[in-house]
Amino acid sequence: MTNNVCESNKTGYKGEETLYPDKKTARIAGVFFLLMVVFGLFAEIFFRLKLMASNDMSVTADNILSNSFLYRIGITSDIFMALSYLFTALALFKLLSSVDKSMAGTMVVFAAAGSVLLMFNVLNEIAPLYILSENDYLSTFDPIQRQSLAMLFYNLYQHGYMIGQIFFALWVLPLGVLIYKSGFVPKVLGILFIIETILGLLAVTVHFLLPNATLESIMMMPMMIAEFSFMFYLLIRGTNESKLLKSSRI
Repeated sequence: MTNNVCESNKTGYKGEETLYPDKKTARIAGVFFLLMVVFGLFAEIFFRLKLMASNDMSVTADNILSNSFLYRIGITSDIFMALSYLFTALALFKLLSSVDKSMAGTMVVFAAAGSVLLMFNVLNEIAPLYILSENDYLSTFDPIQRQSLAMLFYNLYQHGYMIGQIFFALWVLPLGVLIYKSGFVPKVLGILFIIETILGLLAVTVHFLLPNATLESIMMMPMMIAEFSFMFYLLIRGTNESKLLKSSRI
């Protein structure tokens, strides 16, 4: 009887093969995870690294003013990254709530808090564009003062982004535990996310106590390994069907 039920879940009324509901959910989560990564990388590589000269305020100001549309695209990418972040957590809640609903809810709370914080931090990111655009209400400031004020807001944005990393590190902790306990996603991915939590919080600590961009980047490299591995697993494999079926029979 169980085998017949399993077969009916795998085939439609016309005998066409379909994905299991949890596998569909896993693929949806993988797509949102991919969007989060794509939007985040676009904003970092084609926007911040291209326009921001950290040691030269006038060059940065000229880059922003001469590439204002690219600057706005970068801001829009950050907004969509934050939204994808939230939708990823919601999709993973649906996938993993059967493992531990309370822990899955905690995961969503941390992700929602991080997403909202990143959204508000966009205000600091967009401020330099308006400060440098010679609006009438800023006419009392000379160009050097406007450049300094613009860089102040951009630096606040960078610090706000690192504060957001606190919630990102915290949301992957319950995610890692849920993956480890699930049985239908490789345990090693859960372990990688737990390691990511530790390294992420250490990177934030270094940023505020002993600012060192190189050390922060080194700490974040293993984080990328965890995220990309999980993303590709969701997109390509989805879930381990045999273990998923075995758990459902029990």
